[in-house]
Amino acid sequence: MIVDLDTRLWPSLEDLGAELGAAVRSLGSSRWLQPDATSEAHASAVRAVDAAVVLGFRSELIRGAIPEAVLRGVVERSQGRLFLARAIDPARPDAKAEVESARKEGAAALWMDPCTQGFNPTDTRAMRVFDRAEANQLPVLLGWSGPLPASGRLEFARPYLLDEVARAFPRLTIVIAGFGGPFISETISLVAKHDHVFTTTAGIAARPWELLHALQSARDHGVDRKVCFASGFPFDTPARAIESIYGVNSLVHATQLPHIARSVLREIVERDSVSILGLGVPPPPGSRDATRSLAADAPLRLTGETG
Repeated sequence: MIVDLDTRLWPSLEDLGAELGAAVRSLGSSRWLQPDATSEAHASAVRAVDAAVVLGFRSELIRGAIPEAVLRGVVERSQGRLFLARAIDPARPDAKAEVESARKEGAAALWMDPCTQGFNPTDTRAMRVFDRAEANQLPVLLGWSGPLPASGRLEFARPYLLDEVARAFPRLTIVIAGFGGPFISETISLVAKHDHVFTTTAGIAARPWELLHALQSARDHGVDRKVCFASGFPFDTPARAIESIYGVNSLVHATQLPHIARSVLREIVERDSVSILGLGVPPPPGSRDATRSLAADAPLRLTGETG
């Protein structure tokens, strides 16, 4: 079972708000291809996995919102392969009500991001949301895998701020995207401390050296079992993220630096996050021959290598 916990799609970049839309365009100008978040591109990308979570987006701070009706339609047509994470902004007066109605309206989880939404996780409004999420057994996925808007509140992205949340709501499942980068050490400490706190490879899989450091640190702290696969689509694709994870030891090949066992990498990629996080009923595994071949023991070459 391969589950991608972090994918997004949107009808238009304008849905992200002018500032964040401009940041995504700027990111695309430095690449060969602009990030493609159309429903067609998303459908093509998630063929590499058995299941995926489609994250909503809403931020009063940067005045952006992806219409949930569009996301719900895509999820409903997926025959149980896609799960919806409803975007909740604690700054909105109806935030609590949106949590209470989430399951009834087809959401399997919630999405929030203290940085792009501009809230301290221990703010009273946010704590009310976490309280209702725990009561409704809704996992909360935290983080944004793309470029940050200038008005984002990076001081609220510090993972240690979630320690009070995890203590106050010990049955609440919290999933921190991309090892909470750039605060990787804080994230690993938090994951090691709390049973119901997890992290993912979203975004960080596109930065191989940072990925190697994060995975090795997770191994050192004995929490690699709580690392879940995620790509951060459209800023990366599931297939490329999987290849990056399996190829991470290429960076230390023929050196005395520690390597990560292929079995550990495979466990991360094939972790059944749907069951672990309580998202719903896992779909039957699909045909992923091309993706599964990456789990072979043969060494992988870095992009651009020959011979």
